[in-house]
Amino acid sequence: MPRRSFASLVAATLLLVGMISPAGAVTGDVLVSAGSPTSPFSQNKQNEPGLAIDPSHPEIVAAGANDNIDLETCNAGNPKTCPFTAGVGVSGIYFSPDGGNSWTQPTYTGYSARGCAGPAACTPNPVGPIGTLPWYYENGMISNGDPVLAFGPKPDTSGHFAWSNGSRLYYSNITTKFGAFYQQEPFSGFAAIAVSRTDYVRAAAGGGVAGKAAWMPPVVVTKQNAAVFQDK
Repeated sequence: MPRRSFASLVAATLLLVGMISPAGAVTGDVLVSAGSPTSPFSQNKQNEPGLAIDPSHPEIVAAGANDNIDLETCNAGNPKTCPFTAGVGVSGIYFSPDGGNSWTQPTYTGYSARGCAGPAACTPNPVGPIGTLPWYYENGMISNGDPVLAFGPKPDTSGHFAWSNGSRLYYSNITTKFGAFYQQEPFSGFAAIAVSRTDYVRAAAGGGVAGKAAWMPPVVVTKQNAAVFQDK
């Protein structure tokens, strides 16, 4: 199967959606990873996208991808290597308020190597800028990509789910453990599946402190033991 760009895949999907979306059809390719740089490598790299449309508000679209925006560049440290920076998440998140005609990539705070451009070896910032899912570092985990997104009805205070309550965005992805300094491991085994949720998509799309607060901490949804390695 021939490879296509992330923007092309999402734009092709939204062309179909635009036929029923009040925002109208998308004309031409639209860059979804709007906050990611065009260079250097590998901070400009995205793949394996996922997409979700809010059925109650079809102009609201969310997308995810494996996004290296927060990793160190290949010029940092040993120039012969281009590593995935240990501890840095790669589950990128993007939002469109108008049926896919324009996109934003919010910036939150978390464990980030975005400033590691070399030639010095990388020292990540635990409160640096991230364009990926928040609250993983704070909970001893790393967002490790392979995104699947979906909208569902929001629950009320009694736990009853109904679209009249509003919409909730779910973002599932692989997660691994951050490190050994946490007193209690977040799960058993090497990799698990975690889900992030937000009931406030417009706030989450804005980034910053309020945008980060709009997300609930990730929840591990798989049953784990020491031998389990979960994948998409």
